[in-house]
Amino acid sequence: MRYKQIYLPLLIAMGISHPLIANEIAQNQLADNNPERITIWGSAVADTSARIDQKTIEKLGKNNVANALSTIPGVSLQKSGNRNELQVRVRGFDNRQVPVFYDGIPIYIPYDGNLDLGRFLTSNLDSIEVSKGYTSLLQGPNQMGGSINLTTHKPTETFEASAGYRQGFTRNKTNAYDANASLSMSNDLGYLQFSGSQLKQDYLGLPYGTDNDIAGSDGELINSAADDKRGIVKLGFTPNADDEYVFTYINQNSEKNNPPYAGTSPQKSRYWQWPEYDKESYYYQGTTKLGDIFTLKSRVYHDNFVNTLMMYNSLKDLNNKKGSYSHYDDYSNGAGLQLAAEVRQQDQLAFAIHWKEDIHREKDDPIGDYDRFKDRTISASTEYQWAVDEKLNIVAGISYDKRTSLQAMQFENNGSITEYDDNDQNAFNWQAMAKYQIRQQDYLSVSFSERSRFPTLKERYTTSKPSTGQVAIVNPHLDAERARSIDITYNGLFSDDWSYEASIYYNRVDDAIQAVNIDANTLQNRNIGQVDYSGVDIGLKGRINSIAEMGLSYSYTNSDVKSGQIGEITGLPTQMANAWITVTPWEPIGITLAEEARSSNYSNSDASQVAAGFAITNIRVDYTASENVKLNASINNLFDHSYEYSEGFIEQGLNYWLGVEVKI
Repeated sequence: MRYKQIYLPLLIAMGISHPLIANEIAQNQLADNNPERITIWGSAVADTSARIDQKTIEKLGKNNVANALSTIPGVSLQKSGNRNELQVRVRGFDNRQVPVFYDGIPIYIPYDGNLDLGRFLTSNLDSIEVSKGYTSLLQGPNQMGGSINLTTHKPTETFEASAGYRQGFTRNKTNAYDANASLSMSNDLGYLQFSGSQLKQDYLGLPYGTDNDIAGSDGELINSAADDKRGIVKLGFTPNADDEYVFTYINQNSEKNNPPYAGTSPQKSRYWQWPEYDKESYYYQGTTKLGDIFTLKSRVYHDNFVNTLMMYNSLKDLNNKKGSYSHYDDYSNGAGLQLAAEVRQQDQLAFAIHWKEDIHREKDDPIGDYDRFKDRTISASTEYQWAVDEKLNIVAGISYDKRTSLQAMQFENNGSITEYDDNDQNAFNWQAMAKYQIRQQDYLSVSFSERSRFPTLKERYTTSKPSTGQVAIVNPHLDAERARSIDITYNGLFSDDWSYEASIYYNRVDDAIQAVNIDANTLQNRNIGQVDYSGVDIGLKGRINSIAEMGLSYSYTNSDVKSGQIGEITGLPTQMANAWITVTPWEPIGITLAEEARSSNYSNSDASQVAAGFAITNIRVDYTASENVKLNASINNLFDHSYEYSEGFIEQGLNYWLGVEVKI
């Protein structure tokens, strides 16, 4: 308790008095007019997303999406230790409640809604955007806690080519490499881009002094290898200044292993491996100007997810390759239309409709039959942006979502087939926001919302919980969760060189879905929970003369379980801070020092496992050798601390990288 009491004032004091503490905060009104942001549907006033761009991602050394997201105020990295998944919480909401999009196209997994964001590489992304408060309902259903959008690069030059390679080291041995390349061209009629990237790690290095025979030996974290590859093809047609039609293909192939639990609780250590964690996405997006008033946007997409899991429950089983098998072969099809009209000089009225079908196919034997589950979701929404006067804008939206259960069929061990009850659900959502211009570049925004999330296929139809060894009773009739939210945000400028943002929020989740223990061996998911999340987000960014750029983000999140048997909220630290400063002593060299700090968090709901708070330091040096060649060197976890996001799952110790980037 004493740690929590001193943590907030200590961090604030560090942020004010120590010149080497800082971090990026994306400014909504102050951000440049980046055309990539149009991938998220919604009016201009409704765009309240925080954004981290590629330049900042690179200098902070964030090579996957989960780590990059954790630098944004209000977003905390969460690790599912037993599955070695990196996810995030946005103001308390988890990945099921905050969907993930590629260029505005939903890519969350049909079965359970979770997505291992550690498998998504940041190279060749232009930016990552997070909507935490007002989130336009025009974007689609299930955005109860906001949304995350990954924006791929859009070529703007006649010819662009780049390549980069970084070699990773730990314990004075090579253990990983990170490579990427991109080739693109564009003209007045359109553009074409090819890009590819790979991040491969043979193992993670243990911190010096970590003496744990379960975790590994000789400085190597056992069963920690991973290999992530991604290729992107993007073809755009721009017949005129107003119209654009884009086809994008993304192929991700990943392999990963799960380091064992090495903590102090009696939890059993596992050695699981995923030889396949693959996603493949095809999507089309179009923008058509219809006369002087109307704009039509369209999208069609197909998304595949293939996942193979080998479950080895002991080191002996791993060595003998004796384990259980699970295979998913899922896909989603979808489409959407948005029609927007300029009603008055600065007003806009928009309508959108979305259709999506999710298919989950699962089997536990390589030659077995697939269990099949299928949902269809339809959403219709409207949003109005009203310029009341020169200083005040109001935007409001409503939507109606309907989810239809089309199939729920499972093969039993005796050869019979079980068909479960359907579960058709509907939900009405609404929200409103007022944005007032205090001064030329200072804005005060106040928003209210009530939004929903439909239960996933897994929540309704799962028959087991491997982490506890319990049998699960299906519950097809789960209702949608609902969240009522209030957000007050002030952002603006201290001066031409310094920008800031401060938010206070309150979220109440009703009908929260919770696994209820019926007896020691049996559980069932039910709508019994009520949880409140409240907190503060603060961000600061600025420049000191011409030699230093710095920033700071701080978040305080309080979770309060009001009812149900939820227990403690897991993976959510009360306090988080990220900071960086980039110093350019002379033009060819830039030195970035970054700090991440967070308080402790519960790793299980009964509070018997706690991951301690920590602070880690990273440093990177960039050297511009010529107009086209840059060299870089970085050290992560500079002081070689032993730390954990989830209790018992040790993170990598000191590691360093050497790299080169070539651009034409």
